Amino acid sequence: MSSENKPTAAVPELSYRQQHKKSFKRILRWIWGIFILGFVSVFSLFAYLSTQLPSFDQLENPQLRLASEVYSSDGELLGKYYIENRTLVTYDSIAPAVVNALVSTEDARFYSHSGIDPEALARVLVKTIVFQQRNAGGGSTISQQLAKLLVGRPDTRGMGSVERLWTILQVKLKEWLTAVKLERSYTKKEIITNYLNEFDFLYNAHGIRSAAETYFQKKPSELTIPEAAMLVRMLKNPALFNYRRDMKKALKGREVVLKNMQMAGHITEADYHKYRKEKINKGSFQVLNHNEGQATYFREYLREYVKEVLSRPENLKPNGEAYDVYRDGLKIYTTIDSRAQRNAEQAVWDHLSEHQEKLFKHWKDWNMIDPPIGYSKYNPWTYKTHKNTEAEIQLRLRALDRLIWNSERYQAVREDYLKTAAKYELRDVDISRLQTLERANKKRSKKEQAEAVLAGWEKDGYATKKQIVLYRDLLKSGKWETIKGEYQELLKYMQTPVDMRIFAYQKNGEHWGPGTKDTLMSPLDSIRYHRMFLQTGSVSIEPQTGHVKAWVGGIDHHYFKLDHVSMGGLYVHPNKQRPGQTYTKAGRQVGSSMKPFLYALNIDLRGYSPCYEVEDVKITIEKGYGDFGLIKNWTPKNANGKYSGQRLTLTQALRQSLNSVSAQLMKDLGSTERFRSFLHEAGIDTAKVPASPTICLGTPDLTPLEMAAAYCIFANKGIYNEPVFVERIEDRHGNLIYNSADQITQQVLSESSAYVMSQMLKSVQAGAPGFQGIKSTYGGKTGTTNFQADGWFMGVTPNLVVGTWVGCDDRFIRFRSLRYGQGGSMARPIFQNVLRYLEADEAFELDTKAKFPEPERIDREMNCLKYAQFGRGDTFDEEGEDMTNQDEIYNQDYDDLEAAEAPKKQPKKKPQQPPSNEEGSR
Repeated sequence: MSSENKPTAAVPELSYRQQHKKSFKRILRWIWGIFILGFVSVFSLFAYLSTQLPSFDQLENPQLRLASEVYSSDGELLGKYYIENRTLVTYDSIAPAVVNALVSTEDARFYSHSGIDPEALARVLVKTIVFQQRNAGGGSTISQQLAKLLVGRPDTRGMGSVERLWTILQVKLKEWLTAVKLERSYTKKEIITNYLNEFDFLYNAHGIRSAAETYFQKKPSELTIPEAAMLVRMLKNPALFNYRRDMKKALKGREVVLKNMQMAGHITEADYHKYRKEKINKGSFQVLNHNEGQATYFREYLREYVKEVLSRPENLKPNGEAYDVYRDGLKIYTTIDSRAQRNAEQAVWDHLSEHQEKLFKHWKDWNMIDPPIGYSKYNPWTYKTHKNTEAEIQLRLRALDRLIWNSERYQAVREDYLKTAAKYELRDVDISRLQTLERANKKRSKKEQAEAVLAGWEKDGYATKKQIVLYRDLLKSGKWETIKGEYQELLKYMQTPVDMRIFAYQKNGEHWGPGTKDTLMSPLDSIRYHRMFLQTGSVSIEPQTGHVKAWVGGIDHHYFKLDHVSMGGLYVHPNKQRPGQTYTKAGRQVGSSMKPFLYALNIDLRGYSPCYEVEDVKITIEKGYGDFGLIKNWTPKNANGKYSGQRLTLTQALRQSLNSVSAQLMKDLGSTERFRSFLHEAGIDTAKVPASPTICLGTPDLTPLEMAAAYCIFANKGIYNEPVFVERIEDRHGNLIYNSADQITQQVLSESSAYVMSQMLKSVQAGAPGFQGIKSTYGGKTGTTNFQADGWFMGVTPNLVVGTWVGCDDRFIRFRSLRYGQGGSMARPIFQNVLRYLEADEAFELDTKAKFPEPERIDREMNCLKYAQFGRGDTFDEEGEDMTNQDEIYNQDYDDLEAAEAPKKQPKKKPQQPPSNEEGSR
């Protein structure tokens, strides 16, 4: 039989049990596979997410997020520098009420769970998800909420539903992992502290400390139970439960927290009802910013100074990076005394608020629209005398144009108005030049017509060839008429009154202070109005240490940003200036306040007594004389143009501030170098002091800071101490970064010469009005520059030197009267106020019995009756100026002004010759 016909063996069928067993094994393999895959997937997911968790270092050292704090020498917080206004606090510095409110409201089982609360999660699952109960409460613990702040929530807008779900799942898992990690590594107190330090309470209040300061002007340790309850409710939603936005919701939210505290046993039911009715003081709210508080100008200056200090190689971090003043949580301990600062600011406001009224009256047409050129009475921008040229007036008007162009209102609408100008990419200065060319074409002289002007611009490099071609084409094509019309419409807008808020002095009780006023005013008038204000730079220094105790850089930092103590620049002692760094070369002319340095140098070199006699006669330093390098003779004049011919003591000559005597003392030196070297030793940057004999009359532009530091030598035995603003800087852990140990100290004058000068300065001010009732020993010197653009007073006491400048930012806005514009009227009253207020401030404890240091042996005669027959006394008039002092000589311009304002029957004063613009220091 063939194999093909052989019968096939029957295959037995599997039993049901066998088939079920085989299927079970297959299913079991699938289950195990899914389980293992799921386990591996979950493990991999957790492993992956764990690599993205915030490190513990990020919690303990939240770099790039901590505010640096500035402290006064008496322990007051002056201000902060920050990107986020956050200052870390410890658990012990938080009021217990805050902790109790937080735990009872946000996480009742906080002390028993390990980061995740299963009971809370179950409640969320059943009540919130299954039964859709919105008020069932959340499931996040305090640890999870801290983890949420550290992990952060991504923006899911624009994502699909699957992507959004996956993103949220990842974030939640990260939060859980981080919460568990926190619980394993930190105590419960540390978790609470870090959470409160991290939270953003809005209004730039990052963390519990800033929140307590912003909403209640308190420290966290001072918060009451109702205040703590309100802040804790804000943790739920700082915008919803914020009393600044919705008082009713804030009170309702606070009530919820108080009820939770009652249920947890932290307060009684009676306490609950009492606290829920307590009102919130909205007046305690204060957004912390750089324009508020004390020493605003100093803090702004200090910001740049600290940056410079921290950039030095010796002050870098161990890794070579520079500390960040905005993020590294530094502690900056300054020499400023908050009590001296407060009184110095008040001294400025009380005097200048009164003196400002006189200036507005002086220029009562300050806001006249388009006054004619040469309008010489009441408008400072067009005021003209026989000494002014039309070009000078045009410079004033161009300066006003630049202020208009740079104003926010002008910039906000410029593109809307100047559409044609925009097509040709014309700047505002280009439009101004086209106006100049148009005026030139209207003049008769061919030399002054537009083509001649364009040729001059091209020759001088004032305009490029491309610009000149454009100007010529616009004038010829007629497009200029369109541009001019648009520009005129824009200026018309700037001249249209609108509602605005402006600076104005306000009286509070007996004293004045900066404030605001709502008014209807055009943007142009607003610009001119704010330029009319007298500004000041006043700095107080302790002569024995060089420590700066008060710094008033202006009248209100919110409206007037320029710091007039440093004149907007960074001061570093000349010997410490580094190559490549830029330091201030700005300043204002110091006038006769420079003269005591010249007297001091001659007294020191020659051993003069203050009774040494000099003649008030005409002095000439001839061309080629000594090492002055003059190319022509120089003969300074006294302010009245006269010389008495009398023999006067040095004290009398300094008191009368005679230019003739200063010229003689300068001539005796034989060159300017001795004087410039002396000034350098006294801390003045001689790069700003020209090698010209005119410096003896105060022609250099210097700052109040430089001058005050140099004057300290007269009260400190002739020793110069470099001014110090910062005692030390520490990192957030208290490690020292910088201190003032490298302060420059050097003997500039002999002790005897310093004592002579202190007595002379004391005598110069003896009998001056305004000092009535002041107990302290004092002296000083005024300074007034040409046309009263600058008024100075350098006040000296045994323990404090106060240097003060007063003037307007535009030098042509000034008093035309020496009666009001001299240093004795503008600046000296500030010094007098400082002394008066400090003496009355018991907290400051000014030593009113202190005397200028007297050397053990005085090597020159101080008694002029013994030295020689005393010639005469000096008397002051009712306005406080020496009757023989050049500062009492009135300007020709002011005589005209007074005559115009006087009744018709009143005879005009006979005009006197104005002081020389060349010599001009008073």
